[in-house]
Amino acid sequence: MEFDAEVTVRRTRYVSEATGWAVVDAEAADGAPVVLVGPLVHLEQSERARVIGTWVDDSRYGRQVNVAQARPLPPSDREALTAYLLRIKHVGAKRAAALIERHGADGVLDAIDRDPQAAFAAVGLRPGRAAQAAVSWHSLCVTRQLHLMLAPHRLAYLVKRIHTEYGPTAHRIVAQRPYELTRVFGVGFHLADRIARGGGSPPASRERAGAGVLHLLSEAERSGSTCMPIDELLASLRDLLGAGSDAPVSEALIEELMSAREITREGDWIYRRQTAELEAELADQVRQLVNSEPGDRLREPRGGAARAGLTLTNEQLAGVGNALTHRLSLITGGPGTGKTASIRAIAALASGQGVRVMLVAPTGRAAIRMSEASGVRARTVHSALGWIPGEGPTHTEDDPLACDLLIVDESSMANLELLVTLLRAVGREAHVVLVGDADQLAPVGAGKPFAELISSGAVPTTRLTHIFRQAAGSMIVQGAHAIRRGQAPDFRPAAKMRRDLFLIERADPRAAREEIVSLVSARLPAHYDVDPVSDIQVFAPVYRGELGIDALNESLREALNPLGEPVRGGRLRIGDKLMMTGRNLHDLGLMNGTLLRLLDEVSGSGEDDAALILAAEDAIFRLPPEESDRLRPAYACSVHRGQGIELPVAVIVAHPAGGAYFLRREMLYTAITRAKLATVIVGTRETIARAARTPDTGRRHSRVAERLRSGAGVRA
Repeated sequence: MEFDAEVTVRRTRYVSEATGWAVVDAEAADGAPVVLVGPLVHLEQSERARVIGTWVDDSRYGRQVNVAQARPLPPSDREALTAYLLRIKHVGAKRAAALIERHGADGVLDAIDRDPQAAFAAVGLRPGRAAQAAVSWHSLCVTRQLHLMLAPHRLAYLVKRIHTEYGPTAHRIVAQRPYELTRVFGVGFHLADRIARGGGSPPASRERAGAGVLHLLSEAERSGSTCMPIDELLASLRDLLGAGSDAPVSEALIEELMSAREITREGDWIYRRQTAELEAELADQVRQLVNSEPGDRLREPRGGAARAGLTLTNEQLAGVGNALTHRLSLITGGPGTGKTASIRAIAALASGQGVRVMLVAPTGRAAIRMSEASGVRARTVHSALGWIPGEGPTHTEDDPLACDLLIVDESSMANLELLVTLLRAVGREAHVVLVGDADQLAPVGAGKPFAELISSGAVPTTRLTHIFRQAAGSMIVQGAHAIRRGQAPDFRPAAKMRRDLFLIERADPRAAREEIVSLVSARLPAHYDVDPVSDIQVFAPVYRGELGIDALNESLREALNPLGEPVRGGRLRIGDKLMMTGRNLHDLGLMNGTLLRLLDEVSGSGEDDAALILAAEDAIFRLPPEESDRLRPAYACSVHRGQGIELPVAVIVAHPAGGAYFLRREMLYTAITRAKLATVIVGTRETIARAARTPDTGRRHSRVAERLRSGAGVRA
């Protein structure tokens, strides 16, 4: 049944500033209560609005209106006018009443518009406060203007974000320069284009084409590239702008953007300027480390590492020697090849020489594993750098890290920006050892610097290939090495092999999903004596579909947390397994990709101020309400988001209906090595074989290795 009526907002139960989605208690004209759900972040308490939507019966929350559009209405009666005026700084109930008495209900808003400062002074505000009230009034007017501009496009939820970014000129930015909105978090090209086209901006404008270039480069970075070939960029731009568009898609457009210092060109490669500078800086940092003399405090033992009494392979000894004699060295190898033992040996030798050793890793879980394995406390990269929210790292080239040897584990997870920031903080004589598996899935974000440093041949590198006996008895380890070679794992256990890798074939997608739910909720916990929520992780390649992450999370939540109390408008439940997404919350110690358990919701001064109490590993966090939108259900997650996870048991979707096209060699390899006890793959043999023989080669464009080989710089 359709809903089309005027309502008055009484209370906002839940609001997501990031998406604009809200749950609102309202009152219809006849006084009947109505619950509204939808893009309602722009509505204030006591505000009137024209709401268009559809009545729905929610099995958990009852009858409510699914809102398609909510357009604010100007206040008309005395109560609504008073509520509106109370939103002005320094205007309380008495002064609001005085303003209405002085100018009348019909004329008060126009009177304030004509001369806000005089209107507020006339009801008793001192000059300074009257001026502040006038500023507040202008801000309120801008918000109203933005509502009028954006609500017809169902984009009213962007009002607060755009107003925060641009202040009193926000409505003029939207009207006159809408493509600038792509600089606002969450306003991509397509949204800005909707706003611009709705405002009459011509489809062939140079501003539209320029915004399209920056959008494509940003999207390429999200997919891992640092740059794009110019021919590919221009072809993609034509597709983005649409058939028949007369927009200036040519090298002349590229030259214009270069002149404006928005992009950089190097030969046939196009970058966002900031990314080109980061890539060039990394190449310079690496050259300086490789070409400089080793520090005075570190030295190789007399007779070499082999004489130091270490029980290591020749490969491992070479890695130890490089760490002590070169300011930058790399150690890479697959599972079971002794990377952790190498770290432990390097740290022990250096500590025995009285050298300050610092161990870091990109994620909290990796740091915990590193600490347990080495006996030396490891920290996250951001913690070691002393990152301050909104300001950046405390430790830079001017205040380097207090260590003589920096060992970085899981270096394959470090993207371009993270590695550059870390190397800036390395002291003038300190040594750096980067340890990781170059065959794992590339990091989230621009660049794949660890793999590129290895391929460049410019940095002393140790490749660990010997699989130790204990690891060699694991089907997971053998399967992972088979995938590295482009072969499907063998799921038949050989003699004396530890059976920890399984395939369960289910052709029907629904049967496969039911199998996964049964495995996670009952059979695997019973067999391995593990907790189904904290000790088992499901990985899937895509979000949509019968075997997508969203559907799996819904089914697994119903099996594992059916009675959890709903919070945040029902989006989350107490007891849920969640993951932190988006930017890192350094002040709380919560990083992107952190797995959490929702323990409780604790109210603040008002119901909408409720904070969430979360548990991760052995730490408890209190998450402010405005950050709760960053939490996502994580019974199932993507391999990209979970590449820092290591749990007892992993369950992997490898099925034609579960994003088989997106499942590539690196993703499958990374996923099966997330488990310590067992990995179970649910799907088909052909999907697994196809993934193993399909490397993810063409997805990333990055030129760190080329820069190191050629000494190339940047032309802006």
